[in-house]
Amino acid sequence: MKSIIALACLLQCAAGFKFSLTARDYKCFHEELPHDYEFAGNWKATSGYSQFIDIKITNPDGNVIFEEKAKDESEFFIHTTHSGDHTVCFYNRLASGVPFSPGMSRDITFKLNEGASAHNYDTVARVDHLKPIEVNLRMMEDTVRSIHAEYQYFKEREHVMRETSESTNSRAMWITLTSMISFFLFGMWQVSHLKKYFREKKLI
Repeated sequence: MKSIIALACLLQCAAGFKFSLTARDYKCFHEELPHDYEFAGNWKATSGYSQFIDIKITNPDGNVIFEEKAKDESEFFIHTTHSGDHTVCFYNRLASGVPFSPGMSRDITFKLNEGASAHNYDTVARVDHLKPIEVNLRMMEDTVRSIHAEYQYFKEREHVMRETSESTNSRAMWITLTSMISFFLFGMWQVSHLKKYFREKKLI
């Protein structure tokens, strides 16, 4: 049982980043996620004089699905309703009236979890009063659901790519056929024109 859970958890994604964000600058992370999928994150920034960190998350349609302003740290949990690129952006905003000077920046530590790893199962067990075996079963259920969502997403992507490839091949075939007919007709015209020219010059 434990080996199965460990293997399943390896299939889920967890990533950590640490970066410096200059005042009045922003940094974005893009994650390609399937529909009906869960991802969560938490971040923390070091102190910075008159600098406020804003965070904004948008879905593939560009709609804001999470936003917080003037935070030093926070966390989020999102259940996707659209498949495609989801964007997480951090912006280091200066307080009104504060002039910018070189060296103004804040270091940010950002951790992103996807799929089953987006859940804190210690909290789930405490809130739902679950036994260890029940927590393991919940973890496996979430993992399987996440893997299925990813499978469906990439299956849809493969279908779209195949249709695009078939459409491209079809267009290429018609372009080639049209080019061949054009060259044939042009060749026939050249032959006819040359015959007429030679007859007028009494060369044939």
